[in-house]
Amino acid sequence: MNNRKLQITIWSVVIGCMIIGGFLGVYIIGKETGEYNYEIVIAIIVGTVLGFIIFLLFSKWNKKRNGNVPDVDERSVLLMKRYLMGVLYVVLVGSGAVLLILYSMGVHFIETGLLIIYMMGLYMLIGLGAIITKQF
Repeated sequence: MNNRKLQITIWSVVIGCMIIGGFLGVYIIGKETGEYNYEIVIAIIVGTVLGFIIFLLFSKWNKKRNGNVPDVDERSVLLMKRYLMGVLYVVLVGSGAVLLILYSMGVHFIETGLLIIYMMGLYMLIGLGAIITKQF
């Protein structure tokens, strides 16, 4: 399979997964409330396809403006690898330490909402660090 066909296949799968995820969201909301709002389906499909078209146009414009400059070089890859390896150990050791401290304080049950907030904070910090690392 050549590069163009592979790229089309990958984007088709990504767009399909986004649309299926939207349908799944409509199903879950309908199951909770008891009524299925099928008007949202049109918004899901149009929003996904329109977002893809905007991304495609922006990508073409950026390539025309910058030429054939690569997004990353070897130094950036090395910096990202070092950063993500460091973050892995900090998150693992830090989460383990937090769990041990909570257990020693007598907390035996952790609310799911607090875990979601904790993971969201971790993802945001790791993503922000990755963006900063990629820039420098």
